[in-house]
Amino acid sequence: MAYAAIAGCPIAIAHANPSAAKATAETIRVELPSGSTQVDIYWPDASSPAPLVIVAHGFSRHRRNMSGWGKHLASQGLVAAVPDLPAWSDQVRNGRFLSELRDYLCAGEHWKPRIDASRVGLMGFSAGGLASLLCAADSPGLAIWVGLDPVDRNGIGAKAAPRVQCRAVVLTAEPSSCNANGNARSIMTALPQCQHFTVTGAAHTDAEWPTGRIAEVVCGRSTEERRNEFRRRATEALLKALEGRPCGGFKTD
Repeated sequence: MAYAAIAGCPIAIAHANPSAAKATAETIRVELPSGSTQVDIYWPDASSPAPLVIVAHGFSRHRRNMSGWGKHLASQGLVAAVPDLPAWSDQVRNGRFLSELRDYLCAGEHWKPRIDASRVGLMGFSAGGLASLLCAADSPGLAIWVGLDPVDRNGIGAKAAPRVQCRAVVLTAEPSSCNANGNARSIMTALPQCQHFTVTGAAHTDAEWPTGRIAEVVCGRSTEERRNEFRRRATEALLKALEGRPCGGFKTD
């Protein structure tokens, strides 16, 4: 049985883009078969149900490390759900959790006035890219999966990739120890339909938003230029697949 408790009142998202001025965020707690955890929901200023994107963080990270993505996607007219993944390193379990979270948000009467369950995408960074890929492999009806410098583990991503029925877009940084020397190549080769972009010169940390000092020490310094490239490519892919706005409608923060 699943439930969610709203933690506090919605809070306004401070944003330089006037169209995002009324976007709000709230934190819910969910209890699902694969785990109990908190989820930040970023709501766009929309008068009708909006497409949903579930965003997964990387290994040993936190939902706050993807909060920039949540705020940005809401500014683009999308509902963004950014959970703390329940398992530290078990991406199979995390993939199940993402599937359960999708079902919970899309089936609940509480969410129907605000979420268009017919337009759902997944996006994940690093190990969260693997978890969200595993979810996509077992979730028919998705519009898109976006991998932000995803990392495979023991080949489970490459094994699952042929089952992904939706559009897939993979954005990669330069190979390094932090992205398992670019082992997402095996995933991309196995995907039935995949569009791939390499962000030239990018560090693994450029795909996380926001990243942190320790991550930059370990995985390389992030720059605004390279972060913007990840942002632009991912946003255009999501908007095109979810038909929230024509592909050329990307707005900068």
